[in-house]
Amino acid sequence: MMSMQNSRDAVRAEIRQQVQSAVQAAQDAAAQAGQAVQGAGGTQGGLGKAPTAPQAPVAIQPIPVGGGRLIIDKRGSETIITTAAMPPELLPLAKMAQDTALGFMAILAAIFILGPFARVLARRMDRRTEIKAASANSQMLQGQLLQLQQSVDAMSIEMERISESQRFQSKLLNESRSPASGSR
Repeated sequence: MMSMQNSRDAVRAEIRQQVQSAVQAAQDAAAQAGQAVQGAGGTQGGLGKAPTAPQAPVAIQPIPVGGGRLIIDKRGSETIITTAAMPPELLPLAKMAQDTALGFMAILAAIFILGPFARVLARRMDRRTEIKAASANSQMLQGQLLQLQQSVDAMSIEMERISESQRFQSKLLNESRSPASGSR
């Protein structure tokens, strides 16, 4: 916290010094221009004013490695001084924030693009397990149906034997009673 305060104060002092030197340079240039006009014949064109320099665009210097920029803009009689300074401790944080934002956007893109494909693949895999389970169940049911059919066939054969046995016994009873009824 203290080093941040010290760096702010240092930046402010540097800006003040640059502004003062820029103002002094402008005053010196104006004084030299006034002397050059007076030395060349007093007034130019009979107006009595010193010639003014055309408003040239000010080239903005790139931000230095440590961070910070000073912009001096003159609008009429006003001078606007704007500073864009960033403490050097924030530059790595800004880089990390940029990397984090790019990573987050990449993850969102992957979710929205690859998500539906993953869902389709998961459904296919789920259907395959359902088909395998259904085929295993159907084989088990077929085995049970075959066993049931064999049991019913065996029972029908036994029922046929029992009914044949009862017919034979009733025939024997009828034959044994028939000769007895004929002898009475």
